[in-house]
Amino acid sequence: MAQELDKLDKTGQYKKIRNPRKRAFLAALAHTGNVTEAADITHISRSSHYQWLEADPVYAAAYKDAMEQAAQRLEAEAKRRAVEGVEEPVFYQGKQCGTIRRYSDTLLMFLLKGAMPDKYKERTSTELTGAGGKPLTVAFIPPGEGEDGGT
Repeated sequence: MAQELDKLDKTGQYKKIRNPRKRAFLAALAHTGNVTEAADITHISRSSHYQWLEADPVYAAAYKDAMEQAAQRLEAEAKRRAVEGVEEPVFYQGKQCGTIRRYSDTLLMFLLKGAMPDKYKERTSTELTGAGGKPLTVAFIPPGEGEDGGT
């Protein structure tokens, strides 16, 4: 696991972590992006991770880096599914007769929105006006002074 961590270490954060248990947990976390799964893989309790996170600023920085790497792995997988697609089996009369490549337009749209938010962001606007199109006025009416007498 430590060798895998060294391969994943892009910022040098992990080299500062001497505890092999911490290093193993961070490697698993960078791979899975999930604290519970990383804890299961390394046989380290989630509470240990959270204690390390609170008590060790070097570990906290390495944790942040591991989560960034996990997010980048997810983004790469989303891009692969959107652009390269995935092979899905095609069945006829209960037997596989071939495959078809499926692409994800939804993932592609999310990637475009993330990469170029100014161009692909949702464009909505809300305009509030008062009665008859007049300017909206806002007034604080203390309890008991409203139309219903506060009841």
